[in-house]
Amino acid sequence: MYRSRYWPCALLMVSIALCTTPLLMADTVKQLNLAEMVQRADKIYRATVVSSQEGTIQAGGGQLPVVTYRLQVEETFRGDIPAVKGVRIAEIRMLGKMKSARQGNLQLMSALPKMPQLTIGQTYLVFETRPSRIGLSTTVGLGQGSFRILQRGKEELAVNEVNNRGLFRDMDTSTRRSSAASSTPSSGPIAYQELARQIRAQLGN
Repeated sequence: MYRSRYWPCALLMVSIALCTTPLLMADTVKQLNLAEMVQRADKIYRATVVSSQEGTIQAGGGQLPVVTYRLQVEETFRGDIPAVKGVRIAEIRMLGKMKSARQGNLQLMSALPKMPQLTIGQTYLVFETRPSRIGLSTTVGLGQGSFRILQRGKEELAVNEVNNRGLFRDMDTSTRRSSAASSTPSSGPIAYQELARQIRAQLGN
């Protein structure tokens, strides 16, 4: 009897882990540098968020919460994003916020990490993972692969959710094409054009 009470919740948690493990396994805790993010990304593009919609998908005998972001793509570094009527739209379907499950006096909490959140109207440089078997994806390294594009005077800056910490850690400086790269800080915003140049250098463009 004890086992049967908790089995549905336990099964759902295991199913969630199995469905999202390829998506999150290597990207949850490890600090990634730019070269590693480029290597792991299925798509890399600059885009502005035009909408976000919460919903659910069926997985493992239960419903998983999801958030679907639609972004208007302005610049592509990797990946094919087809245009419809001259406008390229990318979609990212991320795992939504998991609610805790209660069985009697026992409360089961999700051990999955918090997903990045994208803001409507904000422009990002996105390193997107390959979708999982149930169609979920996220940004590489979670918040590491989501760079907000900010305007400071006439210059555009890019900064991710960890303030660019470790972005150039252990990177071979010979892969950098710009002399300005030698003065890039160990953390904090970086000029967008400089970051874009270094991504192209990693891609061999």
